[in-house]
Amino acid sequence: MEPRGIVKAFPKRKKMRDDSEKKIPPKVLKEEGTGVAEECLKPVTAYVLPAGIGRARAEIFHKQIVQNGGRVSNLLSSEVTHIIVAEDMDCDRAFRLLQLAKLPPGIQLVKAAWLNLCIRQQMLLDTTGFSLFISDRYLEERDLLGSEIVRPQPGKEALALKADAPSGAILPQGPVAAAQQHVEEQSLQRQRVSEDEASEGEEASVTQGDLEALISGRCPDTSLERPTCSCITVPPPAGKWVCAQSSESKKENHNQHITEKLEVLGKAYAVEGDRWRVLGYSKAINALKSFHKPVTSYQEACEIPGIGKRMAEKIMEILETGHLRKLDHISERVAVLKAFFNIWGVGEKTAKMWYQQGFRTLNDIRTKASLTSQQAVGVKHYEDFLMRMPREEAAEIEQTVREAARSLNPGLVCVACGSYRRGKATCGDVDVLVTHPDGRSHRGVFGKLLASLRRSGFLTDDLVSQGGNGDQKKYLGVCRLPGPGQRHRRLDIIVVPHSEFACALLYFTGSAHFNRSMRALARTKDMSLSEHALCAAVVRAPSSRKVGPGLALPTPTEKDVFTLLGLPYREPFERDW
Repeated sequence: MEPRGIVKAFPKRKKMRDDSEKKIPPKVLKEEGTGVAEECLKPVTAYVLPAGIGRARAEIFHKQIVQNGGRVSNLLSSEVTHIIVAEDMDCDRAFRLLQLAKLPPGIQLVKAAWLNLCIRQQMLLDTTGFSLFISDRYLEERDLLGSEIVRPQPGKEALALKADAPSGAILPQGPVAAAQQHVEEQSLQRQRVSEDEASEGEEASVTQGDLEALISGRCPDTSLERPTCSCITVPPPAGKWVCAQSSESKKENHNQHITEKLEVLGKAYAVEGDRWRVLGYSKAINALKSFHKPVTSYQEACEIPGIGKRMAEKIMEILETGHLRKLDHISERVAVLKAFFNIWGVGEKTAKMWYQQGFRTLNDIRTKASLTSQQAVGVKHYEDFLMRMPREEAAEIEQTVREAARSLNPGLVCVACGSYRRGKATCGDVDVLVTHPDGRSHRGVFGKLLASLRRSGFLTDDLVSQGGNGDQKKYLGVCRLPGPGQRHRRLDIIVVPHSEFACALLYFTGSAHFNRSMRALARTKDMSLSEHALCAAVVRAPSSRKVGPGLALPTPTEKDVFTLLGLPYREPFERDW
């Protein structure tokens, strides 16, 4: 049986004891997440709806729930906390089978995949992403916590938004006040809206301290923490956020000799999909990078917020030996998975499936694996995609797209974003935004532009073409400049309406860390930032899920987005976090 990654690469060593008469104390299971092994489902009283699940599988669920500390109810009573339904169950059918007119308070309707994952990971997981969508007519007139709905009072939200603004910041009152008035005139919306912000549910599952550590690049000062109510979000000062700072002013890393080794191990865990260890390593690495001097002792490491005793032991091992033994035991599986991940169109599940099928090399993938059309392109141009292009080549690609666009309409505006716009010397790919200042003439350009670039031979392979993302249209493909020795390069072309151009320009310029910081800051102000718009007066449930999309604010330029968020404007080269 082959090793299962890093965890299996570090076997526990048994210690020999001279005193054989001493009894070994029983092993105490450690708590993980919100549940304890063997009793992870203790808070759960489940009713399993057999329809779509099947009687046999439902009986297995019954046994597993009890074995893991939970209770099973054969009747839908007031004691039930979770109703388990099939993965493909829809809302109307579920309520018809349950013979319910309304969802009783305190009961969650979740898909069986949630229960499977809880049992497999031996943890009581959050139901975000597993809950069955429930339409308005099945809900009591209560909020998601079971409390009576409180309608917003005129003026209070505007005051709260103003109070959340960083000290000294001036927020334009006109658009925000109009957005607040728009929300006051509506009842709270319950239907689920599409999330423009990446990984919002995932971010909501970590603590506020974790979020601040990842967004700001620093661990929170625990001495300044104050108890807060779950319904109140107190944003940290604007200066603490990455988006408020210039990347040109990055502090010197006094502990680079430590962080570079921890980063290697953190990346290995990322390849394995161990996101909790990745989070822990990210917090520790950010804390060490921000520490004002070199760490010299175990005690000093333990006192840094975000670093626990086990991480401090690793730090001391590096300090004393200049090495980390765990790096010697990273399994061959990690290197193989990393190579597979580097194929365009391959994700974690596919890479692991290929590994389980016995594939170990790119040649195995080329000759034995069943590939999608996108993966086949990724394998064909594997080496070219991995090699970064010089800035000059990216500029030529931008100019080629601009000339083709202006041959269709001289008024079209084309801008290369990403690392090119941030001023980097090399680029991994090129993102080109296309728009027209009149707000209308961008329509119909998408297909014509791609056809023109294909006819010229500039576009060599198509990956994805997305035409249904609102008024934005996005093409992901492969291009190659004319001439001998030119490599195939990844190219994205995004056609956007001019009303969305500033937010799209901000989003596609990046960096990813800078963007996450801006989106997180927007959330603390009851706003929402995406590649489409900056919206104010957004209504969110306690779980951070959006239940009211708010109102889009006018943002003619990138500077307007910064101003509305109470931030100083940062040039693209200052966003390279």
